[in-house]
Amino acid sequence: MKTIALYDNDAFAKDFTARVISCEEILKDEKKLYIVVLDKTLFFPEQGGQTSDIGTLDNISVYDVQIESDVIYHFCQSGFLIGEEVHGVIDWEHRFNNMQQHTGEHIFTGLAHNIYGADNVGFHLSDNTVTLDLNVELDKDQIELLERKANEIIAKDVAVKAYYPNQDLIGAISYRSKKAIEGPVRLVEIEGVDLCACCAPHVKSTGQVGLLKVVSFGKYKGGTRVYILCGMRALEDYNRRMRLLESSYQTLNCKEDEVPDKISGLLEDNKQLKYRISEIKAGMLKNQLETISPDIADVTIFSEDLDAKTMRDGVNALVEKHSGLCAIFSGDDEAGYNFVIGSSTRDCAAIATGLRELLGAKGGGSKQMAQGSILATRTQIEGVL
Repeated sequence: MKTIALYDNDAFAKDFTARVISCEEILKDEKKLYIVVLDKTLFFPEQGGQTSDIGTLDNISVYDVQIESDVIYHFCQSGFLIGEEVHGVIDWEHRFNNMQQHTGEHIFTGLAHNIYGADNVGFHLSDNTVTLDLNVELDKDQIELLERKANEIIAKDVAVKAYYPNQDLIGAISYRSKKAIEGPVRLVEIEGVDLCACCAPHVKSTGQVGLLKVVSFGKYKGGTRVYILCGMRALEDYNRRMRLLESSYQTLNCKEDEVPDKISGLLEDNKQLKYRISEIKAGMLKNQLETISPDIADVTIFSEDLDAKTMRDGVNALVEKHSGLCAIFSGDDEAGYNFVIGSSTRDCAAIATGLRELLGAKGGGSKQMAQGSILATRTQIEGVL
């Protein structure tokens, strides 16, 4: 029996009454749930890249809604008697939020198709993110143009219509669709902007989208993946970013528009400080090396916080004076060590292989020098060497 989809006719209805057709108890993630089928429902099921509605049936939570072969299944906390009449209420804030995002996606991808010939080949709307995939690579200027034009359409408050046209004439209608559709085709039309096959609820006019903001974008499978936020989600994201910015300029003790220069200055100061510290450590290592007798063939030094260049320079200095294996390990027993080994007489690549096989070290190199990292204690390393 096909479930009557009440949301098709009225996306703004918030509650309904229906009769229970079936109810099955299941275990999902070790929790007891009930799959309930009604003769009709306002709950939009997960499909078309969009997560489902949530809400209640007779004050019993509906966690998820799925559809298969035109039958809609409600995943509920408790069960119902077959034939029982139930009162359903959808979570309106969740529904309207999703409608804002989905209609915003239609506006953006419709414009991308009209202006750049881009097809929408992917769409995902979850409770946290909205992504849309276009089969054309777009640059920053093109994305900003689409964002601006989308918000112009929102400001114009263009009507959004969802309907089933005469299916006998559907072949003559030019509309967008990510895939071939079996059965009746439902169209969502934004006059002058988009005509697209879609099964989801939408707002009544573009003004109800409120705002469309591109959060980020990038290359994806030869095209472009775009992350957007609309309406209340865009407002919440804006407020979140403003709180971060306010916290930043208060911490940095500067004005809002001085934050970038302040951060750049701190990064440069940090760079110079690290360089100076590296110079000091290199000098300390050099002094340590000069105290080692040239009569000692094999030299292994353990230290802390040495950069790769200082370690390589140190090993090169050791190899000039010592005929055996020369090694410097930087780190500690808990976090592990980075190492550089060198020799004029020993095969360093083979030694690195031995460290890898016996202690799980990573890295490699040539016969003269090898480097890498190892998660082992000093005692274990010294034992292997």
